[in-house]
Amino acid sequence: MQQIKIPEVNVTLWDKYKVSFVPHHDVNIIVGLNGSGKTTLLSEIEKKILKNTENRLSYIYIPSVDNLIVRDKRKKATALSQDLDSYIYDMKTGPSLMYYRMSMLDAPVSVQSKVRERINFFCDIVNSLFKDTGKHIEIEGNKFIIDSNNSSLSINNLSSGEKQLLLILLRVFLLDEKESVILIDEPENSLDISWQYKLIDLLVSLNHNAQFFITTHSPSIFGAGWGDKIIYMEDVTTNIK
Repeated sequence: MQQIKIPEVNVTLWDKYKVSFVPHHDVNIIVGLNGSGKTTLLSEIEKKILKNTENRLSYIYIPSVDNLIVRDKRKKATALSQDLDSYIYDMKTGPSLMYYRMSMLDAPVSVQSKVRERINFFCDIVNSLFKDTGKHIEIEGNKFIIDSNNSSLSINNLSSGEKQLLLILLRVFLLDEKESVILIDEPENSLDISWQYKLIDLLVSLNHNAQFFITTHSPSIFGAGWGDKIIYMEDVTTNIK
């Protein structure tokens, strides 16, 4: 049986409300009205549980595309484009796709094989989603290539939805299937409906050892068989007296 990374959530929001529930070991889809505290809940899980040094849990927090912070204000590229560029190319500190690829150079043959297999799997997933728009990604050496009808595109030429989808999938991929907690805030923004239906299946396939906490307003996110993983904010929130 898969280990439960966070066995219980018990946090307060704005010193007014208490949120308590026993999460699922794999996927938790948090829904509720605007202002019910979904995003704040993810922040509290990060601050009060995941950053607790006693837990030592590996985790990532993927904010809503609207809340991404520009990495370099001197550049004209959007926060989304800069984030994506960093997670593809950053060779100094990682994690990045190229950093991960380079890690296999001096590794045993078995490790090299696994890295190649995972990278190919990642590209196959992205290409299955991009095929309807005539785009295709591949990696040659240290180059991340986006092909569109035999023409090369830059990251900036992708639509906001394509960039967002690529960023979400890439960040989960870079965890290298390690046991982790993954917080994702409103991933449906800018995503095509057909991608929303497939998203959770794809995330789980990229890291089946992760425990996901995903906030959303879109029924399409949980419409493909994940309805039993929904957590309603009104059901788990009580006033602090």
